[in-house]
Order: sequence, then C-alpha cells, then structure tokens
Amino acid sequence: MILLLAYDVRRSGGVERLSLQVWAALRAGGHRVRLLETRQLGSGGLGRWLGRGWFLLQLAWWLPQAAQVLSMHALLLKPLRMWDCLPLRPRHRRLCWLHGIEVWGRALDGVAADLSRCEGLAASSSFTADQVRGSLPAAPPIQVIHPCADLQVEAQPQPFHPSLRLLTVARMAAAERYKGHDQILEALALLRDRGELVPGLRWRVVGCGDDESRLKQRAVFLDLNGSIDWLGRLSDADLADEYRQCSVVVMPSAFALLPDGRAQGEGFGITYLEAAFACRPAIGARAGGQCDLIRHGETGWLVGASARELAEVLQQIQRDPSALETRGLQARAQALTQFSRSVQQARLLAWLAGPSASTTAD
Repeated sequence: MILLLAYDVRRSGGVERLSLQVWAALRAGGHRVRLLETRQLGSGGLGRWLGRGWFLLQLAWWLPQAAQVLSMHALLLKPLRMWDCLPLRPRHRRLCWLHGIEVWGRALDGVAADLSRCEGLAASSSFTADQVRGSLPAAPPIQVIHPCADLQVEAQPQPFHPSLRLLTVARMAAAERYKGHDQILEALALLRDRGELVPGLRWRVVGCGDDESRLKQRAVFLDLNGSIDWLGRLSDADLADEYRQCSVVVMPSAFALLPDGRAQGEGFGITYLEAAFACRPAIGARAGGQCDLIRHGETGWLVGASARELAEVLQQIQRDPSALETRGLQARAQALTQFSRSVQQARLLAWLAGPSASTTAD
C-alpha cells in the first residue's frame, strides 16, 4: 500500500491539484493508495490543533501498513520524525515531492534533514531539481515529473483576435509581486510613451489579492487603466474562454534570492501549460520552473526582469503577429507530447518502480 500525505485537497491550490493528479494516477496504475490529508476540524486555533491531532492518529494507524510513503510537500515529512525515533519499526520506502520555493534558498535548511532521510525525490521542474542538488549534496536521487493541466482547452485552435490581447493569470498578492504585474505596467507605459502601443491593445488580468488595489491605482497613475480589464476570479469555463481569445499569456514571474535568503519565482507555472493547450504562446522569465515549458524562440519568449526587455518583446509581437500562431502551435505540440496526463502517469509509475524500490507498493 502507498500512503499519500497531502494538504487538504478540497482547496484549489496548485499543490492540492497536483496531489489529486498523483492520487488518480496511482490508482489508475493499479496501486492501492491511502490518501491522508490535513484537515482543520473547526474554526480558529482549536480547530487547527484538533486537525493536527487527528492527522497524527491516522498516521500512526496507517504508517505501519505502508510499503511506500509519498509526501506531497516537504513540510509533511516532519511528523515522520517521531516514527524514526522508535527502536523497532516496520520499514517503508520514503519519497517526497518538491515544488519550488519551499525548497529554494534558506527554506531548504528547515527540511534538509527530512529530505535526506528519503529514498527518492520527485521535482515539478528541472529548475527545482537543480536548486536542491546544488544546495543539498546529501540529497537522494531526484526525478523530474511535471504537473499536468486540469484545465485543457479543446484541440481546435481559435483564430487570433485582430487586436493584441495580453492575458495574465496570477494572484495579485503583496507577498508575490514577483509575478510581474508591475513589470507589465511599466512595459506598456514605455511603449505608450514611445508611441509604439498599438491601438486596441487590451491587457486582461485574471486574479485577485491584497495587492489588487495598489495595482489598479498605479494603472490609473500611469494612464493605462483604459487599456486594462480587471476580471477577478473566473470559473474554469470562463478562464478557458480567456485562453482561447487571448494573443499571448504574459507572466514574467522572476526567480530571485532575496537578501534575507528567501527565494521567489515559479516552481512550474501551470498557467503557461494551460495556455499551450489553447495554442497560445507565453512570455515568462529566464529563470524558474517555467523554462521546462517555454522554449525561447520556439514556444514563447523568455525575458529578464526589466520593463524595457519585456517592452521589446511586445514590440516584436506587434510588428510580426504571425509569430504568435507559429509559437502557439509549437507550444501545443510540446504540451501534448511532454506534459500530458498519460506522460505524467508513466513517469510517476516508473519512478515508483525504480531500482531503489526494495518492496512492492501492494
């Protein structure tokens, strides 16, 4: 039996969606799986503590029965430390999934010992795998297994809108300003000041957050609000329609190590993959997990953190809009062959059955 440790999968976050993908792939592959997820049992601090206690009780029951334990987040390895202190304990193969900022920079220090006790690690991108290998010499073998998109737009590509339509799908959070909203605003203002902003251009912004008000005020200050559509949170159906109608997805989410040792950036970037399934190219940053998805000059564009560089790419697109269709088709072809659900399942099952698996999962 495989014991799958996950955060509450009723939430809509990327880690939770990936956990459900892995759970479904394991069951489809014939494995017997027990999903053990964190839950808050009631409101406030008491509800959190009750949830933690219930999680630990279930862990104590199911752990001795598991041949393999796959933790979908490095922090969920922490409760296993108590198990390691027992003098006589059944042996299980321990695995963990790595996403991004939870194992980048100084965050790795807090989970390094737990990761070193694992027999294998899976990473959502080559970038994350390289970050951990470079900072944790004692890391076990790392296999890259990409997330797949739950939202897959139909195969028939839609014609491009006559006017350039930029689409950004990201939280507008003060703690996540690296997503690039400010960089896009500055790039649009730069093009406008040069007289190079094409008439009819629209920037469609999907998402919300505690930084939304500031961004809207800045758009007004830069006299750009007339070119921006603030769409808020959308249903999957409406989001799919936005992908179909856009010209290019723009999210220059930049990787950086901050002075205090914290890291920022995209561990993978499911938005770029959703765009690819809709035959739309993307603009992302040069460093980060998105580099597995976006091949500069083939399936999209990779830029630095400056507004000037982003403005130059947007200017190129305005001058040669035919590049959008070419790169969009290449993005979809890559998505189908390298980032499909079947590819994810095959890599996951091969990893679980790898040479370090001393026992069967059933």
